[in-house]
Amino acid sequence: MNHNRYIFWPQELNTRSLCFPSEELAAVAIALRGTDYVVLDAVPSQLIEDEELESPYVIVGKKKACSNQWDFTIERTCIIEFKPPRIELLQFFSLEPISLSLPEKEYDANDSNKEFKSLRQLWGHPRYQAHDKKLRHSLKLLNLFSTHLAALYHRYPHYSRKPIKTSNRGIVLWNKLKFIRGFLARFCFYLTIFTYHLATCIYLILNNGFLPLVNLSVTAQQIDLRCQQVCYFPVQYLRINVNVSLRKALPRFRTYSEASANLRKDLPSKYYPDYIRFYNTLWLMLNDVSFGLIFGSILLEKCDEIAPVLHRVITFCLYDFINTVTLVLAQNPVGIKLNEELALFLSDMFLWTIDFSNLMFIKPLADVDTLKFFLNGLAKISCVFGGTFALSMIVDYFSILSIHIYLFYRISSKIYHWQLNIMISLFYLFCGKKKNILRNRVDNNFFQLDELLLGTLFFIILVFLTPTVLAFYFSYTVLRMAAITIEIILESIIALLNHFPLFALLLRIKDPRRIPGGISLTLKKIEGVPHFELRNKPLSIYLMFKPFVVLMNHIRDNFYSIKTLKQITLGLPVAIKRNKLYQILYSSLPKRPIDIHTLHDKWEQFTNAKDRKLD
Repeated sequence: MNHNRYIFWPQELNTRSLCFPSEELAAVAIALRGTDYVVLDAVPSQLIEDEELESPYVIVGKKKACSNQWDFTIERTCIIEFKPPRIELLQFFSLEPISLSLPEKEYDANDSNKEFKSLRQLWGHPRYQAHDKKLRHSLKLLNLFSTHLAALYHRYPHYSRKPIKTSNRGIVLWNKLKFIRGFLARFCFYLTIFTYHLATCIYLILNNGFLPLVNLSVTAQQIDLRCQQVCYFPVQYLRINVNVSLRKALPRFRTYSEASANLRKDLPSKYYPDYIRFYNTLWLMLNDVSFGLIFGSILLEKCDEIAPVLHRVITFCLYDFINTVTLVLAQNPVGIKLNEELALFLSDMFLWTIDFSNLMFIKPLADVDTLKFFLNGLAKISCVFGGTFALSMIVDYFSILSIHIYLFYRISSKIYHWQLNIMISLFYLFCGKKKNILRNRVDNNFFQLDELLLGTLFFIILVFLTPTVLAFYFSYTVLRMAAITIEIILESIIALLNHFPLFALLLRIKDPRRIPGGISLTLKKIEGVPHFELRNKPLSIYLMFKPFVVLMNHIRDNFYSIKTLKQITLGLPVAIKRNKLYQILYSSLPKRPIDIHTLHDKWEQFTNAKDRKLD
């Protein structure tokens, strides 16, 4: 069975054929093992008549003078036209969308589906990618088109239409500044090491196993994020620059018969996501500080007006309103007859807790002078460290002010949960059954008459007490969910400011070829040999925001779903587990800061690569 042979054709050669119609041209292509033909240049036929091209170069077609038709030497040919990617601008083709996350931290909205995870793991195995292996190798050849073209001109200088410029002025100047650049390099290196050690120490303090502050405080989590980013910056920078240094040295081949057989497989795209993540983080930090300056200036200007308003809002929402709700619950709300003694006991207990909370921290923290002091400090921190730190401190401030709501919710949920479990056990007893805890099942059991009678009496008593407990539990659950919603909204804004794919969006607008999301082939209406046009598809907006989509799905599943309703019905706690919930947004960072030895090895690799480039 005969298969079509594909020839990748640079679109710029079509323009050259029109500009020089009177020339006889020959298309020189390169083909390595496991790749299709990639045309590098169209050279005048008289230059190659008496010369035999060495492997892997081959002539795949010729064009006669005063003709626009090419005669190809290969049968059953399909032409795939492409625009050569400019490797110095980090343009390249990719069969799959590039990932903006670290490979070991890939998340998906369907990660809970085990079958989907297994299918994705199998699809990533080389055995299941054999059907497009040749295309992958050909795309690697296209990505290094300029490198192969330079190698061709280096081997056959007379093929080049442009004069080869050689200048040692830059190298001489670079060597003259060797002492200064060495001093600056060492100074920057030791400054980086000092900053790295400082950030690592802060990271270890915040992630202490005895009291992990990152799980308790949003501000601590924000500091932890910045420390991890600072620790990862040097590695990202060195990866990017080592990659650039190696890429600039690629045209120096040992044997031209091998051409690019020994080219690195990771070029040019392996460390390219690091380039996007690195500059995206820098952009976000600058924007964070800019946002903080605006936010801080507004707070400083309107501090005297905002503080009294906040005082009234906090006092009403966190003391007066809750106090009123608790008093109403003790007086048969909306006509529901509650157990008077139990309602009075619970109401007195919660009212005492409200008064204690108001005396200890709500009244002092909500005082106008205290709020002015807090807003002034918040404005200064916002101007220096960014708006995310200001929002984090606001979330922690609100968490402290609303801690009594959490206590009311936990107390009422515990009482309701215990009562519900006792009622279920007594109902099993009434039905002549008993729950087997060891085997997690319900077995038949024989009970004495006095046991059945006593259990039935307790069951009836608890049933009559349930509306009272449920009224308190439902009221405080609503208040707790309202507090959780406020915290989630603020933390979502912080997450958006910290991980918004700004740089990727700018790249997509400026040059979509620098952020590939796959390829597309379009059939061109040309008679004769089939012609296709190869294009890059830019990375989709959905994939850029995939971590946020996954985060929103997790928030919905944990707080606003049937699962949450089931937890509330059973009296199970609903809490914000920041260490698990927001790890999705750490997808561009390693699990732990990079080891100092790894950083030193990367630095040595970087300096050695630069020295080799200048030799």
